[in-house]
Amino acid sequence: MPDPFAAARQAMRDEFFAKLFLLGGWIGGTDTYKRTMWAAVPDVALQPAAYHLTFRKPLAEPGAGNRLVMAGHEAMLAQWFHRPLRRADVELARRWYAEHSAVQAFPHEVWDAVLAATPGDDLTLPLDVWGFPGGQTFLAGVPCLSFEGPGGLVSYLEPAMCRYFAPVIQATKARLMAEATPRDAEFGLRSAPAEVNNLVLLLARYVGGGGQLTSNDTAEFLWPELFRSVGTIGHEMMCAAQSFDRTLADAEYEMMDRYVSRMGTASLLCDLVDAETVGLENALRVIRAHPETNRVGIRVDSGDIAAQCVLYFERIAALGVPPRTIVFEDEVTPEQVRRVYDVFRQRTGTEPTMLFPGAGGYWWRLVHRDSVSAAFKRASTAGVPNIKFSNSPGKESLPGTVRVYARGDVLVAADAGEDVDGEPLFVKLVDQGRVVYGEDFAAQRDRAERTWGRFARWEPSQRVAGWLERFRAMRAAEVAAARGRLAGGG
Repeated sequence: MPDPFAAARQAMRDEFFAKLFLLGGWIGGTDTYKRTMWAAVPDVALQPAAYHLTFRKPLAEPGAGNRLVMAGHEAMLAQWFHRPLRRADVELARRWYAEHSAVQAFPHEVWDAVLAATPGDDLTLPLDVWGFPGGQTFLAGVPCLSFEGPGGLVSYLEPAMCRYFAPVIQATKARLMAEATPRDAEFGLRSAPAEVNNLVLLLARYVGGGGQLTSNDTAEFLWPELFRSVGTIGHEMMCAAQSFDRTLADAEYEMMDRYVSRMGTASLLCDLVDAETVGLENALRVIRAHPETNRVGIRVDSGDIAAQCVLYFERIAALGVPPRTIVFEDEVTPEQVRRVYDVFRQRTGTEPTMLFPGAGGYWWRLVHRDSVSAAFKRASTAGVPNIKFSNSPGKESLPGTVRVYARGDVLVAADAGEDVDGEPLFVKLVDQGRVVYGEDFAAQRDRAERTWGRFARWEPSQRVAGWLERFRAMRAAEVAAARGRLAGGG
């Protein structure tokens, strides 16, 4: 039978990615200094160049090590490449920035070259993007994407492409959670500042760890092959029967019982009054009152959740009832999941197969650029290697048009023109302004599982290492000479 939802689903997917496209094609979606730099040196702006995106730091979570997981191509590349720009978009920006902006500068030569290359109204940027495919595990410090084309145009991409930090962090966190528990650990991403962020990071979570359960109903409609909705009782319903004319316990029981009677399944929320007394009594009473269903479990999300999991497991067993699912929340991290499991094993002598972690706000912890120090740096101009020096460890950039290879458990960062003995890991993501990467999310998820434990370290190739050595020697000599001149007052 044809899918009656297919057309609406596809239209919504298109609209979702279109919402990420630079305010409908406004080329002002970049830093102001991009305009001023390339207006000042238009000849340099038009030269072919390569930039790379590097995450300088690993995620500061137990178990992460130096590893990160690539994700987010579908959303991040949509920012500049979801559809062609339009000639009118460029001309509108030109008029505003050249004549009306507080900083009246516009790189006319750069955008005139784009306009001249395409006679029609639609403009495809002459840019290529290479990088790790989705799900690929890589190491902090290794460039993960390379952006190539006229330098003044590539430069415009920086703010948008640095946003890769969010899906990469999310996919890495999902991998860490998958390592901690065989159970899916997600109900939603309620902390997202906008619905589009919610969906972008749910997709990244799936790539990193295969997580499918969510309370985001839109995600399930858009990608029913990836996501499955879950829902149960919330505090708002639990407190709805309260009044000063009845006991709190009675009001709580009424809502629990009505929900189970109507829905036939529930994770009973027991902490509205007190999870270890009133809530415990009411939950056990509801379970006894509904022998027709074995789909009534427990949800604990405040207090000593490890002890509460043990308490509910033992009291349910005392009823002569087989184990029920016990959801434990309170923004649990992978480390907390392991602790709850360990406490449960120690106190009950039973494997925690009925325990179900709900991670909640964990997915948003550390999700900002500084967590991984995302850096977008120029690496070559007209085939000549470039480098960004730094006095801070880890901030020196790699020179060259970067490609990355696998050699055993080592990642090798090489120049694109170099012959390297290793497995090439970079794939072409964008070809002359058109997205060519279309791998399905399940394949990306499988790659995350295969590659998570693969790499122990990384190193520059022979050519890149030679460039680094030469640049460092030049810098050291020139700094020493300048210090001598300054010390002598020259």
